[in-house]
Amino acid sequence: MIQELLQSETLATIPVEDPIVLCASDDNYVKPLAVTLYSAASSLKNGNHLHVILMDGGISEANWMGLRETLVDLPISIHILRPNLKEFSDLSVSHHITHAAYFRLLAARLLPDTIEKVIYLDSDVLVQCDLTELWNFDVEEHYCLAAVDIACPFIDAYEAQAKLGTLKKAIPHLAAISPIPNWRQLNLDGSAPYFNSGVMVLNLDRWRRESIDQKLLTCLRENANFVWCWDQYALNVVFAGQWGQLPPRWNQGAHVFEFPDDDHCPIHPVEFSEMRDHPALIHFTTEFKPWNFQPFHPLREKFFESLDQTAWAGWRPERPPFSLKRWWDLTAVYWIRKWVVNYRKARSLFA
Repeated sequence: MIQELLQSETLATIPVEDPIVLCASDDNYVKPLAVTLYSAASSLKNGNHLHVILMDGGISEANWMGLRETLVDLPISIHILRPNLKEFSDLSVSHHITHAAYFRLLAARLLPDTIEKVIYLDSDVLVQCDLTELWNFDVEEHYCLAAVDIACPFIDAYEAQAKLGTLKKAIPHLAAISPIPNWRQLNLDGSAPYFNSGVMVLNLDRWRRESIDQKLLTCLRENANFVWCWDQYALNVVFAGQWGQLPPRWNQGAHVFEFPDDDHCPIHPVEFSEMRDHPALIHFTTEFKPWNFQPFHPLREKFFESLDQTAWAGWRPERPPFSLKRWWDLTAVYWIRKWVVNYRKARSLFA
């Protein structure tokens, strides 16, 4: 059943033996949020119960009714927080991202001290496994546990290639070579792994001891001209060398399907195959979402299979009216990708 708790102090009553999940959403993401919550609750086993702390960035009453209808008979409790969006008003957003993406940076400040760790999930994740398994990973003294970002698994791919000598075939297919473009000025190891922030186990106890929320926000403001991927930039800069790696299958990014085969993958082939073929969590990354009209994601139908178990059963995106700008944007993305891949392949011949 859903238990809506509007006062943050009631969060202290959440039993820490159960998995505790933190999400953030607004009206733009209600349908994928319903999929995330339904799939997480319905994947639980052995009588497990799920507690979700939902940071509400602006969800209408009509959509709350849909979420209640979706989750009413499932072993899940919803605890609602409403952070102040004005705290992030000066931080950049673009594409499909709103300021609600920054809510996760305040997790340690907003949640009571009784909650020492939490699973953070983006609201575009389809859960395939019991989250109790993820909850039971030992965070130790790491700031967080996370999986490498399959679109850009290193702070600088060319540095990693020079050190590892195994990325030559993978580099042409990466989304970004240097997701932290000023890594040298920040004295970071360019060959170090880079993680995706859409699935994390957060060590809130350490965050509180070190006032991490302020360090993350300061990092974003001091490096505003270099920020790529919003909050993910700050998390990777501040946590560099002090985060623990989850098996990649716990965060299958959409970019996993951009690599032609296992021979071109940027991580260990066995882990790559597990991520691609047996994901624990399917993360619909990039702006090409399955709930948009463009049918780009090969697992799009899995999203709709889950959506059809929610209050939005039967909903499908309508074909938008023809727009020359939209057609050009999609065409340009395709050809830019082709050009980048071919350019990087040609460059590798002279490396």
